[in-house]
Amino acid sequence: MDFGVALGLFITAVLLVLGVEIVVCLGMGAILLTVLTGSFSLANMGVAAFTSIDLFPLLAFPLFILTGDLIAQGGISRLLVDFARALVGWMPGGLSLTSIWAAEGFAAISGSNTATVAAMSQIMIPELRKDGYPEGFIAGTLASCGTVGIITPPSIAFIIYGITAGISVGDLFLGGILTGLLMVICMSVVAFLICWRRGYGTTTPFRVRTLIVTFWKAKLAFFCTAIILVGIYGGIFTPTESAAVAVVYCLIAGLFITRELRIRELPKILNRSASFSGIVIPIVAMAIILSEILAVLHIPEAGVNFLLGISNDPIVVMIMINIILLIAGCLMETTPNILILTPLLAPVAASLGYNPVHFGVIMVVNLALGFITPPVGLNLYVASTVTGVPIMAIARRAFPYIIALLIGLVIIIAVPSLSLFFLPPKH
Repeated sequence: MDFGVALGLFITAVLLVLGVEIVVCLGMGAILLTVLTGSFSLANMGVAAFTSIDLFPLLAFPLFILTGDLIAQGGISRLLVDFARALVGWMPGGLSLTSIWAAEGFAAISGSNTATVAAMSQIMIPELRKDGYPEGFIAGTLASCGTVGIITPPSIAFIIYGITAGISVGDLFLGGILTGLLMVICMSVVAFLICWRRGYGTTTPFRVRTLIVTFWKAKLAFFCTAIILVGIYGGIFTPTESAAVAVVYCLIAGLFITRELRIRELPKILNRSASFSGIVIPIVAMAIILSEILAVLHIPEAGVNFLLGISNDPIVVMIMINIILLIAGCLMETTPNILILTPLLAPVAASLGYNPVHFGVIMVVNLALGFITPPVGLNLYVASTVTGVPIMAIARRAFPYIIALLIGLVIIIAVPSLSLFFLPPKH
């Protein structure tokens, strides 16, 4: 490796370790590699930054963020909770299971993990406390159930991965359907066993009438998910257009059907969604520039050769890839990880014969674990802010869920049909 390239990458890594803002680290890395290698012109960086985010599929990102905020404020998320409670509330740990399954329903509309944790916390914490669940268990469960937010379609992480890898976002959405359900089942087993063994919480009688009534009331949420998925796979609109349709649908539902959304609240909701998008999009721009520079310098090829040079055994190489992703998920947020690591690892997976959609699912599931592992662990911070439980205490309570999700990850890797089941035969 050229000395200038090595120095640029080293300084970028040091900045990341020191906790410098991600967008600064990526931008400095791109500038350093440009200056030190002399292969590019700094004058091109402004144009490259613009063209990297001037992408129609990327428009879905802020729209799905807005959808999540509208769901939370418009009362639709509460309808999902009521249905989930009628469905699983009769089992030991019924309210904790309700949180996990309601999170899956919320994620199927919003595509955001942080929005999922925040919404479930707002609704479930008072109920869980009233039912006698320990604070640490509440926080650990709510932080963990948010991980499905970036797996279940319409996943924002899949949108970013699809743009970076150059594959269909719609195919990735299809790949996340069964894998998201598998993650929910794995976490539900853990919650059930813990609550059954320790006697946490109470149960509610199972009544078919209650299940039917709550299902009918929750039709607003289910119909929104149906519009998104049927619209995309029926060829009616693109994933980006589906995000716009979801925004309009949730806005109308909140204002005129549930009537829990107020017009005077809209500026605040729009500002919050725009603020979050404004933080992420510059990171996307800098990461794409850096990945393009690395590609020109043949760094991804060097990474492929290095990993394959260690072993030609596909199992060994995939284990190494997963270790890299798990460590990266602990240290950085999902978006920069996808943007930085996809150009490096996707070619390796392709050389091993992995379907690009299957590998995309594997990658995102790995990174989802980073939301509940320190030091980054964004879900841990959200849960800590809401509950007041220290972050490391939440991380300890989330550990059984991490083990369950790792088991789920092994199943996803070993059974490609889970990710590819709904894809057309060409895949």
